[in-house]
Amino acid sequence: MLNKFLQCGVLAFLSTLPLSVVAADDWNEATYDKENDIRVFTRHLDGSDTLTFKATTHVTGNLTAGVVLLQDAPRAKDWIFNCKIMEEVELISASQGIYYMITDMPWPVTDRDLITETQVSQDQESLAVRVDIKARNDVFPANDDFIRIREMSGYWLLTPKEGNQIEVIYEAHVDPGGGLPSWLVNSFLVDAPLNTLRGFRRLVGEEVYQKAERAFIRETN
Repeated sequence: MLNKFLQCGVLAFLSTLPLSVVAADDWNEATYDKENDIRVFTRHLDGSDTLTFKATTHVTGNLTAGVVLLQDAPRAKDWIFNCKIMEEVELISASQGIYYMITDMPWPVTDRDLITETQVSQDQESLAVRVDIKARNDVFPANDDFIRIREMSGYWLLTPKEGNQIEVIYEAHVDPGGGLPSWLVNSFLVDAPLNTLRGFRRLVGEEVYQKAERAFIRETN
């Protein structure tokens, strides 16, 4: 959701750097957390010095639980890596919203903030749920206390599998701005999605999410 610089990242949300415009090279596996069944891949994006990442895992449960967790702004700080705060700015509809996030950066790097718009959609045949995320720069001005992330696009894809399993894919590309060297940004692009998916796995099984309902999400055909 690095729904905030390489880390806060929420959520997913389609921006000025669309993920479809990627180089032809294959994904490179950067790390594998066998205990948590999490793999993180990176690859280059045409026209950008920073890498795109993709992280995958599987969780037990239902589709709605994942969607509700991704929409639960107050809990973001409990599982999105280095997320200091996430607030809902506007709920456009049950499946679309605007969010504000602050990412805690290690000293002496200035903390980043980000405004994103998210949109939930579901394929009516496969029942796969996609949460697209894009940066929004027209909601309110930047705060001098932070460096505003202006280029971000990504998504979460939740696909039902046999045995009550959900395949989770989290992919994003972020330019954190502020003149950070690309090698420094890229060095975070493994830990951020890895730890974010660890947090997602830890929380999505909670009863409050597993028993939640959303009228726009179908669990079975």
